[in-house]
Amino acid sequence: MKRMIRRRLCMVILTAMLLTLFLNYFVQIQSARSGMYEEALDNFKQIERILEQNEQDTARARQELKQDCFIRAKAAAYILQSRPEVIPDQMEMKKIAGLLQVDELHLFDTQGNLYAGSEPKYYGYNFNSGEQMRFFLPMLADRSLELCQDITPNTAENKLMQYAAVWRPDGQGIVQIGLEPTRVLEAMKKNELSYIFSLVTVENGSVIFAVDPDNFQILGATQEALVGKELEDVGLGPEQVLSSRKGVRAELDGVDSYCVFAPSGSVILGMARSSSALYRGVNRSTALVALYLVLVALLMIVSISNYIDRYIVDGISAINRKLTEITVGNLETTVEEDSTPEFSELSGRINLMVRSIRDNTNKLSQILDVAQVPIGVYEYNQRMRRVMVTSRVAGILGLAGDEAKQLFADHALFEEHLEAIRQNPLSGEKGVYVLSGEPERFVRLETYFREYSVLGLIVDVTEDIRERRRIEQERDIDLLTGLYNRRAFYRRMEELFGSPNELGACAMLMADADNLKQVNDRYGHQNGDRYLQGVARIFRSVCSEKSVLARLSGDEFAAFLYGCSNREELEALVERLRNVMNVETAELTGGESIPVRFSAGCAFYPEDGEDYGSLLKCADTAMYKVKRTRKNKELEE
Repeated sequence: MKRMIRRRLCMVILTAMLLTLFLNYFVQIQSARSGMYEEALDNFKQIERILEQNEQDTARARQELKQDCFIRAKAAAYILQSRPEVIPDQMEMKKIAGLLQVDELHLFDTQGNLYAGSEPKYYGYNFNSGEQMRFFLPMLADRSLELCQDITPNTAENKLMQYAAVWRPDGQGIVQIGLEPTRVLEAMKKNELSYIFSLVTVENGSVIFAVDPDNFQILGATQEALVGKELEDVGLGPEQVLSSRKGVRAELDGVDSYCVFAPSGSVILGMARSSSALYRGVNRSTALVALYLVLVALLMIVSISNYIDRYIVDGISAINRKLTEITVGNLETTVEEDSTPEFSELSGRINLMVRSIRDNTNKLSQILDVAQVPIGVYEYNQRMRRVMVTSRVAGILGLAGDEAKQLFADHALFEEHLEAIRQNPLSGEKGVYVLSGEPERFVRLETYFREYSVLGLIVDVTEDIRERRRIEQERDIDLLTGLYNRRAFYRRMEELFGSPNELGACAMLMADADNLKQVNDRYGHQNGDRYLQGVARIFRSVCSEKSVLARLSGDEFAAFLYGCSNREELEALVERLRNVMNVETAELTGGESIPVRFSAGCAFYPEDGEDYGSLLKCADTAMYKVKRTRKNKELEE
């Protein structure tokens, strides 16, 4: 029986494997062609973008050259009007042309006759000497005209030139300059297809080309050997080029290829790739799939044969193995052997016994609920998947229903979740961790290991932490300004200077609020408090996270800046502090506002002191020096 089942199983698997291979090969062929089609369109867009960019560059170069011609023509007119004595001197005219960096400089009289300039060979020409010269005839009738000719072959030598002409300011003649448009011609060359295709890179075995839609001649290609050939000479017919399909198969220059075409402006762009290059990955992938299918088929045959042996022949052995797992603590084990009525009854009684054991966890949950203690307990055996938990565990960890079920069903996932919580410990608290989400919550985790099982305790300590923080807040924070008080400031200094190697570049600032007594006397102590809050606001707006800000006494403030890379960075922060002070105001009751000002002294570590006490003393001395200087200045004024 087992042999017959194996034989039929092999036939079914072999048939499925062949169908899968055929379908996979067909899909990959289509995918390769579709991929080439998308690649071809991308390359065509690249060529179009290059053409568009080159046309823009050419137009810009033409416009810039015209503007340049006008500027140089006007400069020449100004020079010749200022120095009329150089007009008869052809060498001087040559020098002027060189200084203006023009190739030709011509001077016409009011009748349009060329009588002077840098090129004597053109003397005697006038605006009627040829089509190129007649362009400037309108200037004789309208002296307000300034004309710049497009790039045109000149009358005498048929050489490409760009000419611009303007009237002399005194109206005694027309000045014309000529430039060889080298930069424009270079830009125009970039629009040639030979140049465009030199910029395009293609895979080995591929070629991109442009076809004239009128005579189907190849105008440009990434393979120079194809340029100038007719399509029929390389194995392509016009009907294939004009096809609206995504691609066609053809013999391109004797090589079996797949081709894609698309119209682009006045040409048709095409891309061809040899079949060997296009389908190279398909054959290799198909061979790998065949290998995988053979391995999977063998694995399936072995697995199914083992399944038959296990549940038909080895029923009793299966129950014994299940019982062994239960005895070592794997309470997730369920016995479902029902090949005979006796096995079915035995399996049910075993499962009932295991459920009774698991109910002990529910009893513990009820006890903790009655006691109203925010404690959760969990336990699992390393050989079982399910985690036994009390009812409060999900609530303490903030787990939703489906998420809790998923985690409690697999102890590996549950431990991963606990490990993620352990990655966010609460500083200064051993075994206490911060839970993600809002509002902020804290838990204490305790784990106990036995031979095969793990017992854990999860305690919600959120209220304890919050109460402790409230006490610390009242102890360390100045209620008026929200800054550290004196005691907290000195404690933080002890902590930071306990590891001086980690301080980096540091600075200590001492500040004293200016004119606080006058503010209190004039506006009242309530507005004096607002004045002090303005000083604290200035410090907070400028200083970074790596700073310690404190109100040491009534009008005395301190700021310790650390973790900077150099002194220049510190000095920049101090300067920002002064700049912010210059614009800060305190809003008083009644809608009036007054400027907030303070005197500050600064000491740098380690230049001015290697401990915070020395820095405070040095900064305090500097502060009083600034304060005295300011008072003396006010007295002088």
